[in-house]
Amino acid sequence: MHLLSLAILSTVVTLLSSCGATPVVVDCVQSPEICGPGGDCDPETRQCRRSAGSPCTGSIECPISDRPVCNGAICVACDVLATPEAADQACQNKNQKGVAACIRAGLRKGSCGECRLDAHCTDASKPICDPSSFTCRACQKHSECSESLLCNLGGGVVDVPSIKVGQCVPVSRVVFVDADRCPRGGPSPTGSSERPFCEITNAVGKGEFIVVKPRSSGLYGGLSLSDGKRTTIVGPGRDVPSPVQIAALSVSGSQTALVVSDVVIRGDTVGVSCGRDGSLWVLRSLIQNGSIGIDSLACNRLVVEQSIVLGNRSLGLRIGTGTRQYRVINNVCNGNGQSAGGYGVAIAAGVSGLFSYNTILNNGEAGIDGGAVRCELGGTTTRAIESSIVIQNAMSRRQDASGQPLGSQFAGDCRLTKIVVGIDGTVVVPPSEGLIRAIPDLDQSLRLLNTPNNRMYVVDKGIADDTVRSDHFGGSRPKGEGFDLGAHELR
Repeated sequence: MHLLSLAILSTVVTLLSSCGATPVVVDCVQSPEICGPGGDCDPETRQCRRSAGSPCTGSIECPISDRPVCNGAICVACDVLATPEAADQACQNKNQKGVAACIRAGLRKGSCGECRLDAHCTDASKPICDPSSFTCRACQKHSECSESLLCNLGGGVVDVPSIKVGQCVPVSRVVFVDADRCPRGGPSPTGSSERPFCEITNAVGKGEFIVVKPRSSGLYGGLSLSDGKRTTIVGPGRDVPSPVQIAALSVSGSQTALVVSDVVIRGDTVGVSCGRDGSLWVLRSLIQNGSIGIDSLACNRLVVEQSIVLGNRSLGLRIGTGTRQYRVINNVCNGNGQSAGGYGVAIAAGVSGLFSYNTILNNGEAGIDGGAVRCELGGTTTRAIESSIVIQNAMSRRQDASGQPLGSQFAGDCRLTKIVVGIDGTVVVPPSEGLIRAIPDLDQSLRLLNTPNNRMYVVDKGIADDTVRSDHFGGSRPKGEGFDLGAHELR
């Protein structure tokens, strides 16, 4: 046997004995392609060797990114090794910062990268291995958190410093509700993922966060809270194929807070209500088909963010006189109040807060002024409607002597700042192909299109606000030189 072959074989044996695990070398007689253009196959050792020069003795001697590991005697792509685990280990043996796995797909296939599994991501602020880039990043949806099914997406779901935005909530802080999998006999439900509660009402007070899974039919029962505690209810998302659907919710009473996120609420009369001294957060949710969508008659604090208020018969959102503060941003208010006397948004006199970056369309009773927003007259507080898009809401058919329309989509004494008022049509058009043809600056999802109108009047025209970091769809704000008007940040 040649001395070079003995050296190679010795190297292979040393590598195997040092790892004490499944062999990381591959038989090049059976797989000759692994040796590549820079090497050939030694039939005696059945391992690759270099065509010229000395053999590699370890992966640290393989600096080329697309052939990063030493297989017997030559640098090869990591994904040719026997198993994914062996390939990961070979990359880790390079002892390079940020290298934990072998990339097995995409443009970087066969090179070493940051991660292949979420388990490779040890930084709590970046717990998810992105399947497209094989790099660790923050979680972007609840389903990415495999244990708790709860990602802190911001907006008030998690108000504790130990869990930052983009981190998965520990499963120890979660109780589960799953009507399809909860135990119906034998041991009682505990709220664990194996023995979840059957209804949301059973889970209240049992944990910090109530994670609800979709049920195959029907709605989860509603609840009314006035216990002086904070309750957080989270579903998988408002736009997922099988959302969590809940009947009416209400909150009232000093120090009682309700956070509802990523669900669909279908109340027959009022979807979500906030009474005296209660606090309410409605985040990334869909509230539809009630008489009133969200009713804040006397809320201590009202927050509505990244939500859709859709098709409520009388009124979409009401902010009543007793509400102390409100924050309504990045929402779509669509098709509400089309019955007699109905309208989209009502804001009482004497209240103050932020109403910004919303898209308000197709609300109100046809032929009546104020189909979009009504601000109650009186009081000393200025109610500002800011950085929003207001289109196709109801208004009267009044005209001046020249035939110019006198109708308005607003009523009362709202102060309008950085507002784009689109088509002032007197015919209410539902969101459909007809609406798209009438308003070509929005697509079917009500996202902005890259049109001349939007570039001139919408993009970068909003009021800058450092507290607003994302849009209705979860995209970052701002993306360009400024904030875009409405619920969508285009560019």
